[in-house]
Amino acid sequence: MSTLKSSPFIRQITESKAFDLIWTQLPQFQNWSSSSWWFFLLFPKQKHGYGPKQMMFTFASRVGNEIRVSPSVDQARDNWQKGVHLPRKEINGIDRFWTTVVGWIHDGKQVHDAIVHQPALATLSRQGSLEAWQDGYGATIQRNFERNNGIDAHFKGKRGHAEFTVWSDSDNINEQPVFSDIQTKFGGTNLVAWRQLHFEGEFSSPSGTEKLEGLGYFQRVCMNIPMFPWKWFYTVFEDGSIYSSFGPYLGFQMFRRGDKFLPRTFERVTSHLGTTSYFYDAQTGEIENFERYRLQAFPRKGTFPWFTVEAWNRKGNFIKFIANAHGHAQFLLDRRVVKRLWISRFNYNEFMFKVEKLQGKIGQKTLNKQTLGQGWGNHEYTWGFSL
Repeated sequence: MSTLKSSPFIRQITESKAFDLIWTQLPQFQNWSSSSWWFFLLFPKQKHGYGPKQMMFTFASRVGNEIRVSPSVDQARDNWQKGVHLPRKEINGIDRFWTTVVGWIHDGKQVHDAIVHQPALATLSRQGSLEAWQDGYGATIQRNFERNNGIDAHFKGKRGHAEFTVWSDSDNINEQPVFSDIQTKFGGTNLVAWRQLHFEGEFSSPSGTEKLEGLGYFQRVCMNIPMFPWKWFYTVFEDGSIYSSFGPYLGFQMFRRGDKFLPRTFERVTSHLGTTSYFYDAQTGEIENFERYRLQAFPRKGTFPWFTVEAWNRKGNFIKFIANAHGHAQFLLDRRVVKRLWISRFNYNEFMFKVEKLQGKIGQKTLNKQTLGQGWGNHEYTWGFSL
């Protein structure tokens, strides 16, 4: 895999402004290629850190007359639905658009897909709420004024539900929502990212109902650009430290529509369009940014893949480890284009993993299992291309 310097386009503003931006997708800037996502990735506190249990809940929206969000390749049928319509304006701070509510739960032994998977008309209010319900299934997230950056969330589907609250437990800027406006020659992305949050709540799946609490990540991203595939890593260590990296890429994977991995050589030949990578030290509250990183996939027949992760900078600081996947969730985002003559497909995959063979150094601090504890994470490995 080739490496690039960290993206120069990121501009950050205050956390209060960032939190307010969660409640809009800025419809005045949307175009034919736009998509919007609100998602929570949650890691409950467990015996050995923050895994293997893990949950994800999201609102997925896409501009288009006919789109399709399917739980898997096998279930991609003719269940076409409405996409986000243009042009569109907020009226008295209210935006209405079509979305799909999606969620899965890893109960520590297996992944339960499609806990909720419901297309619905969404109502988004700048006052601090987003809701989308159809036939009794869907989701609501709304501002909780009693918590620091608090959000109450309720997701309900045919296979389970989740009711939880997220909040900031620190005034450290690195534990607050931040805003980034990323502009490239291909288009723009408007992002609210919450690197670390606290959560507590009740979660129900076919394996039962549990009350859980722990750490997590939240993101609201509005992409006004065709969806290039990307690789995103988010890792939580036992002491609360975090390693994360993100990079959209070009490669043979853009032409892959199904689930089978390419031969190993072709799987690794990629070119990134810009990368970001950092380590957040929960003990010092400081972030170390890495200018370069390398990620390689190693498919295994009959089981989940494993990935090698490396990141480093000019100061000589680095981190590297093996991400050994133990679970997989996915959904497909299809769109009819060229007067229904072709269907573009974006294959969205998430691999839950355990950190193995951790090595690293930040200044005088050694990064390993003894200093950070066990690490668990999620690797978004997407492929295909969505026009």
